Amino acid sequence: MNILRKFMESGVKQEVMMIPSGQFDLLRSKKSPKASLECIYNDATLALRETGHFSYALVVQKNADELEASNGEGGDEFSDDSMSALSVQSKKKEDEWVFELSEELGFHKKWNKQGDMAFVWNNTLGDEEDERVQFVLAPDVPHRDVDQFLQVAQRCEYETKYKESASNATRADLDKIAAKSVLLSNNSDYQEEPEIKDEKDPHDGFPISDKLKRLELAESSSDDNSEFEDAKETPQDVKAQGSFDPNRFIEVKSAPKGKHLCTLACEIFVFDPIQGIFVWQQDAVGLTIVETGDYEYWLALEGKSLKMGTDLSPNINPTFDLQKNSFIFNYTFNGITLSYMLKFANSEDVLSFKSILSKCLWLTLNKKPWEDLPDNEKVYVTNTAATVDEELDEILKEDSNESSSENELSESDEEDNLEHSSRILSSESFGESAGLGRPKSEGNRSLTVAFKNDRSYVVRGNKIGVFKVDSEGLDFVAAIQDVSDLAGNRIDPTNPMLYMEDKALVLRDGKDSEKIYKMDLERGKIVEEWETGGKNMIQVGPAKKFDQMTPEQTLLGVSKKGLFKLDPRLNKKDKVVQEQSKEYASNYKFSTLGTTENGYIAVGSENGDVRLYDRLGIRAKTAIPSLGQPIRHITTSSDGRWLLCTCDTSLLLMNLTVQTGKNAGSIGFLKPFPASENAKTYILNISPEHASYIVTSTRKPIKFTKAYFNTGVGKEEQTIVTSTGQFAVSWSLKKIIKGDNKSYVMKRYEADVIEDNFEFGTDRKVIVALKDDVSVSKIKSFKTPDKQVMAPNLSLFYSSDDDDDNRQR
Repeated sequence: MNILRKFMESGVKQEVMMIPSGQFDLLRSKKSPKASLECIYNDATLALRETGHFSYALVVQKNADELEASNGEGGDEFSDDSMSALSVQSKKKEDEWVFELSEELGFHKKWNKQGDMAFVWNNTLGDEEDERVQFVLAPDVPHRDVDQFLQVAQRCEYETKYKESASNATRADLDKIAAKSVLLSNNSDYQEEPEIKDEKDPHDGFPISDKLKRLELAESSSDDNSEFEDAKETPQDVKAQGSFDPNRFIEVKSAPKGKHLCTLACEIFVFDPIQGIFVWQQDAVGLTIVETGDYEYWLALEGKSLKMGTDLSPNINPTFDLQKNSFIFNYTFNGITLSYMLKFANSEDVLSFKSILSKCLWLTLNKKPWEDLPDNEKVYVTNTAATVDEELDEILKEDSNESSSENELSESDEEDNLEHSSRILSSESFGESAGLGRPKSEGNRSLTVAFKNDRSYVVRGNKIGVFKVDSEGLDFVAAIQDVSDLAGNRIDPTNPMLYMEDKALVLRDGKDSEKIYKMDLERGKIVEEWETGGKNMIQVGPAKKFDQMTPEQTLLGVSKKGLFKLDPRLNKKDKVVQEQSKEYASNYKFSTLGTTENGYIAVGSENGDVRLYDRLGIRAKTAIPSLGQPIRHITTSSDGRWLLCTCDTSLLLMNLTVQTGKNAGSIGFLKPFPASENAKTYILNISPEHASYIVTSTRKPIKFTKAYFNTGVGKEEQTIVTSTGQFAVSWSLKKIIKGDNKSYVMKRYEADVIEDNFEFGTDRKVIVALKDDVSVSKIKSFKTPDKQVMAPNLSLFYSSDDDDDNRQR
């Protein structure tokens, strides 16, 4: 539920919001002779209560079960110290503490020494000076609810202070309230458990360093009561860390049972998203990779006050930086995704670790014996994995000026961009309304961009929206309603492809893989149905890259075990041209195809390998081995030099030019690579640091939509665009080739991007299909990733539904 809306619509309801379970404690001043921490209620609720017009209170109540327990045996367990807590009985109701909510209460959120999240505020009901109370959240309370409770409390404080509706509050207003609350609370001289000494400035919104330093990870042994040490280094100091003895480290005893494949020493750093740097945590940390089962592997780390581990998979965004002898990965815990860096003492250690990790990742994904892999493919797997270690933390110096100029918009560009990005087409363009009886949640499913004209087509349910791109932005043209076959049966269009000078659309029905349909776009009707001889086609594509601009009628189709040519002019139901097709006896699990301007064919598979053909009906000229991840989509450059594969968590950019041997200078479609060479492959992914922002703020894993090159007749491919979740992402080929795989730019949208692609003939405009909208944006509006681009106006660790309601006054 949108908490702000819940708050604003609460009307005369007494309770605005409630946390259902937690422990309520009293924290005494250092001046007090009594115990520094005293539990008042083991199980209590915390509520925000409206007590009058623009007046609110924090209310702590003992839960019913706790009330019953306190009335039974064991009541004498409390010492005399407990009487000081009960001596304020005249100021509260029985079993209920009521605190008038105001800035002076110093209400804020923090993490205690045990890694538990708690609300802390000044005890305005106490008999002693400088007392505080804390409400330690029960483990089963969702973090999202905790953050929303804090935000609602800040809005209540705003109303109390300014005597006006919180709907008028800006984010800056609420940040000031949060900062003042922390400062007021910190002025108290009380005895709390030892604090971390490098707490962030309260103006950052919350003490991020506390959390990063103290996060107790789930893999820690349950009977180990060790705690994190106090952090003594400032972020500036920790940059100098890096010298340690690789022969002296903590032995990893907490790893699961299995065969240890390597044991090394490292330092560990964690990425502080507020400052945008890695913060040193510990040195002399032991590291091991454990084989826990058949094709299952575990990365375990253990230090003086740290134990953690994770299974090895692409989801951790494994990234090497050999220049810094480091390995970076993501770790998700309780809905929070952090980015860790392991720094090794020398290049020998990081190379040894990389080799073993790459092998384990391949085995996990392929589930085949490593010994069965030819030697040249083993080298390809381990060396290609090293392409991610070319990711740099800074843009190459020679590109810095160019990068700045690309990302800094002039005033006129900014105004132009705002116009383009604001031209949003809503679902009403499709003629949808509640009266149609179909849920609007179907949403847009795909985007198809025309080559011959300025049209774009968006599939939504069994409708197709037609849009026009012009100099002023994007305009809705028409909606093709109720797509149906020749018998009038509903079709849910999938895999749409423009055809015959962009006057027709070839598509399939998501429920029937054995038929292909041709739609006349001028009539908006299915006019032909073609059968494929039971081949179970999974994708249809053009015989040549730009065929849709010509009257060419032949098509290509791919099934899980074959590649076929289709000719609708054949005088039979089955339109497969048998003599120009290739079907294998084995199921190679083909998944996608792409073609070049000359008709060379690339076929990807669920196994992750790629086959290159110069024509149909023969064996592949080149087979590129799998790196592990299934290939979802393929697109090629016009000349066949570049191949772009979309996997779930990464893109594979392959240079198909043969570099050595007698075939040097040719491309893999025409000549095979020598045994000692494979296609040079660049692995493009979102850096773990940026992925931590995205995954935590969206609560969704990285998953790329189909990636595209910019495309145009006679145009050189120089830019890539794809998307994941709410983010459109674009890479520069020039910077990739120079070794800077982190040189992507991003743009965040209000909803998930279903598909995006360049306008034909340019890489300056990107057409974007969201779930319920379609827009066009200039590539200049994409920004170098930072917190503001990836998670604007959001709490860093907990997503919130109400950020859209924070309007500027």
